[in-house]
Amino acid sequence: MSPLEALSQSKEILTLGELFPDGSAIDRLRQNLLVLWHKGTERAQATVECNGGIYTAATLDSKLEEVLRLPARTEDFGTTDSLTADVSQLIRRYTVLDDAAALLVTSFVVSTWVVDCLPSAPCLNVWGLAGTETVLVDLLSCLCRHPLRLAEPSVRELLRLPLGLAPTLIIKQPSERTLTRLLAATTEPDFNLLRDGRCLNVQCPTIVCTREPVAVSALAVRLIPDKAEYRRIGEREAQDLAEKFQPRLMRYRLTRHRLVADSHFDRPEFAPDTRLLARILGASVEGSPELQGRIVDALSKIDEQCKVEQSQGIGAVILEALLALCHEKKLRALVHEVTTLANGILLGRHENLELTPKAVGGIMRKKLGLWTERRGPGYELQLIGETPKLIHNLATAYNVLSVQNPVGGCRWCDELNGSNRDGSEEEVQEVQEI
Repeated sequence: MSPLEALSQSKEILTLGELFPDGSAIDRLRQNLLVLWHKGTERAQATVECNGGIYTAATLDSKLEEVLRLPARTEDFGTTDSLTADVSQLIRRYTVLDDAAALLVTSFVVSTWVVDCLPSAPCLNVWGLAGTETVLVDLLSCLCRHPLRLAEPSVRELLRLPLGLAPTLIIKQPSERTLTRLLAATTEPDFNLLRDGRCLNVQCPTIVCTREPVAVSALAVRLIPDKAEYRRIGEREAQDLAEKFQPRLMRYRLTRHRLVADSHFDRPEFAPDTRLLARILGASVEGSPELQGRIVDALSKIDEQCKVEQSQGIGAVILEALLALCHEKKLRALVHEVTTLANGILLGRHENLELTPKAVGGIMRKKLGLWTERRGPGYELQLIGETPKLIHNLATAYNVLSVQNPVGGCRWCDELNGSNRDGSEEEVQEVQEI
């Protein structure tokens, strides 16, 4: 081996894919090949050079490579609209999802191909009676990037996967504890884990199949029993579908990742969970405003339901009690007093639930970010300074019913009422993530 060849090998970087700020991209194909997209041209070979680096395809376990359904090539996908229309039509042909649900599932599929460019990794929750998810999950296994079915995955198991794999996890009936931990590690792009002294990112999309909707933030799609004859997707048909769609979806990733990463798509008027879904799915199809509008329309019903549920939650009830104390111009709110008012509200709604001061204090601190201080035998919240403003902003974000009827003479109600007339939602945005 010549010194030049030795130097070349020492600079080789084993990879399963790379995205570059200048729009260049590398991805893994079958048979230990890499595809390079650079300045509008494509090249596929075992080793490629890009932006001063020499990249070689990382070897995968043969069984893992088979499961991941890596494409053998890429193909022109047409336009974003035509690609999503074809995927959505396929989903409608195999399932009983309506147009809106099929569009949202299609957008999720596209998002799995650009997940490393999104504000958060998406979670799709398909729920319904046992067996109703079979065909859709089989279909998603043909369409999503690097599909990987796991029985009961853990974060530790994810760390054992090859670096840069970013699989689309497919999980059936996980425990709530397992799912919560898994999503905490896989959804945030800046969330790193330590392995052998190195910081690793395990961000990846997730498909969760359950009989009831999960409690975590997810795109929930209900599946109903289909009276039509069961149409199973066999291995041969699944491979044909993957061969037809994955090359187009990979080209989409190679050519559109920079556009997706630079997206500022947002819908501040949505509830926090739905807003995040809109940001993820809307960014995935950046450059197609009409399609983004259809995604927003499809999410609107979900958002309405989310706001209703949020306004009826315990956090909203406690905020309603705190608003009442603010409007009485109280300078402090005893947790015991807040509890009494909250229980009165629940009683008026005929709710069979009674809160304790300990539970109320915990929600105020941990969920609402309102820190109480011990005063004598109990705890209290000082209603001075910026605290009343924060309570009003939180109440707006939680869609508390009473905040829709501003109290005359209340400075914070006047400010919120004025911001609503002007169409500004800056105050609400400050607290929507709490």
